Amino acid sequence: MKTRITTCLVFLLSFSALVFGTSTEARAQALPSVFSIQSLANELTSPEKIARFIFRNFSVESDQTQFGREEFWQSPAELLFNKKGDCEDFALFAAEILKANGISAFIVNVYGKKFAHTVCVFKDQGKYHVIDGDEVKLYDAQNLNDLFSKFYPHWETAAMVTYSAKENAGHVLKFFRK
Repeated sequence: MKTRITTCLVFLLSFSALVFGTSTEARAQALPSVFSIQSLANELTSPEKIARFIFRNFSVESDQTQFGREEFWQSPAELLFNKKGDCEDFALFAAEILKANGISAFIVNVYGKKFAHTVCVFKDQGKYHVIDGDEVKLYDAQNLNDLFSKFYPHWETAAMVTYSAKENAGHVLKFFRK
């Protein structure tokens, strides 16, 4: 019985030291994914903090190289575990953290000739802005068409998308045309 109590006490003290005595990045690497995402949302309270976290903790790798598929959308927990992804993975991560902090955010695919890119769009004080990978781009756009033109002037279509965990894919909610 004493051994169990001692073991539990050591675990709780170690866990407390991990949670309260280390950086956000260290906790993200050490804690279970579900807890990490909630903890991260509590600490990554601005678009700038989210972008900085993405820059410091994730590397870019194509879905083809990483998963052997042309498209594979990782959940935020999978991205935290794998530490590498591409534009839609970073956009989904950013959108989930923003939403957990009460900031209106969603994922957008922007298409041009031979070009497609996914970003996290967020709204602050009635204006639209973008987290593009590890960069915050403040556009002060009044509407989404204005935002797309500022973000990628050669855009032809765009789509607001949602994530399907079951399929590890994005699904179009709404199309926009230039």
